[in-house]
Amino acid sequence: MKCNCQEFEKKYPDCTFCNDGQKITVQENKRKYILNNLSAQQVCRIKIDGCVIDDENQRKCDYLMIVCNTEKVANDNNMDAGEKMYFIELKGKDLISAVEQLTQTIEYLKPQIIGTVFARAVLSKVSKFNAPKSIENDSRVKKLKSLLKKYGGNFEYASVQFEKDKI
Repeated sequence: MKCNCQEFEKKYPDCTFCNDGQKITVQENKRKYILNNLSAQQVCRIKIDGCVIDDENQRKCDYLMIVCNTEKVANDNNMDAGEKMYFIELKGKDLISAVEQLTQTIEYLKPQIIGTVFARAVLSKVSKFNAPKSIENDSRVKKLKSLLKKYGGNFEYASVQFEKDKI
């Protein structure tokens, strides 16, 4: 299976919801990720935890959003055939645990990934122990960033709501 909209819609119809709304969101316990869809492209929101990956022993993130690529969009924007993929973890305050879940999900799906990969964590709050300076030097964060760099993406996180991504 390739990580694209059509494959997830076909193989995991109960886990996949696609639309072209202006704001595509996922939310859990007051934590919210918003993808601003200014270009009105088709975006699939896929529940990973407990749906696509239901193995309790496998660490995984909560959601994956895929910006569905079409021939027209690819040609208009001079992009390659890959799609933009946003792996999303909605977490309490343990940023390192979120980083590990994102990393393991990307590695789990790695053979099927074609496109640009981003990782996003939305925390209920950022504690002083997870301050940005100390977190940047953590080996697990460096590993995730290195993995994402291979796919042309990056890792970002926010407290309560993340709304920076725009397509």
